[in-house]
Formats: sequence, C-alpha cells, structure tokens
Amino acid sequence: MRRFEREVVDYKLIEAMLQEMNIINVGMNDEDGFPYVVPMSFGFEMTDTHLNVYTHFMKVGKKVELLKKDPRVCIEFSIFNDFPDKKYKGHYHNYRSVIAKGKMKMLDYKDDPETWEKGYNLLYICNDRAIKPLSERKVIPGIYIGVIECDLKDVTAKSEFPLRSVEDVSFLNVYEQEDDEVPFDISDIIADRKARRDK
Repeated sequence: MRRFEREVVDYKLIEAMLQEMNIINVGMNDEDGFPYVVPMSFGFEMTDTHLNVYTHFMKVGKKVELLKKDPRVCIEFSIFNDFPDKKYKGHYHNYRSVIAKGKMKMLDYKDDPETWEKGYNLLYICNDRAIKPLSERKVIPGIYIGVIECDLKDVTAKSEFPLRSVEDVSFLNVYEQEDDEVPFDISDIIADRKARRDK
C-alpha cells in the first residue's frame, strides 16, 4: 500500500467501517479471463481470526455457474463523502474502503438451516431493517445464502481522514466545522506504521 499512513489495521475500526456500508462488490473469476464483479447487499460478523460475509442470490444464473467452478472471490466495500465546495484540512472528499479475499460457500436452507437463517438475519441488520420471522418469508426455496470466509490476514482497509477511534469512523460533517486549512497531524500514525513495517 503506497499511502501506508492511510491504512487501517485495527480490526475494531474495520468492523465499524463495515457497519457504515451497505453494498459489497463481489469479484469472481470468469472463464474468459476477465473478472466478473457484481454489487450485492450483505451482512457480516468478525471473529478473532476471520471476517465472515453473508449475501444471498438465486440458485440459477452466471454467479452460481462461476462459483461452482471456482469459489475464490475478491470482495470490496467502500463509501465516499464529497464536499467540493468546502475544502477541509486540505481535502475535498473523504472515503473508507475495505478489500478482502476468501472463498464463497453457497448454502442451501435444507443443508444447514441454522447458518442459513443467521446469514439472512444479518442481511436485515446491516440494512437497518427489522427482522421478519422466518415463517413470514417466501424466499427460502429459491435462494442461496453465500458465506464468504476471509482470513483476517487477507483483509485490508483504508481511510482518507485519520482514524484513531470508532467515533472517528462516521464521516465528519465538514460544513459544520470552522474553516481549517491546517493538514491533519498524523505523525503518530506514520510512526506506528513505520514501526510495524520495520519489524
């Protein structure tokens, strides 16, 4: 990562970043040598060792065909905040992004109803919707829950504005701030990144 001072390595911050996002871009390996990328809704959970991402899709179609042949995926999450008429700390925009690699398992309800329901409920939570009881849903026969297991060593994240705490993750409303052209002091972040890199 060239701008290593923008790298986010604290998994609590990465988890907070993902909670701000509502779309995942899933990149699959197509047979023609080009990646095939699809935007999808998602839910997620983080453990001490993995980022587990849940999504859902119909049991037929190009995604299913590709994933049956090669379950490896690259996933990308991002949000962008633009303020072109209000320069703040030398910036006209701000962003958060997370990229990860993993393998997609396509889960049928009848094979593992407990994990299927957990994944579907997480989709509701991450989209700020009330969870409907499973008995009220009519989607079970026609969809897979996709489970992407990503080792945390395969998860990277960036932020344009410095993040030191979970409270920093939500975008700052620069229009409510006084004019400020002084760049962020990120000397502590740079020193920390250099110390990790030099280990």
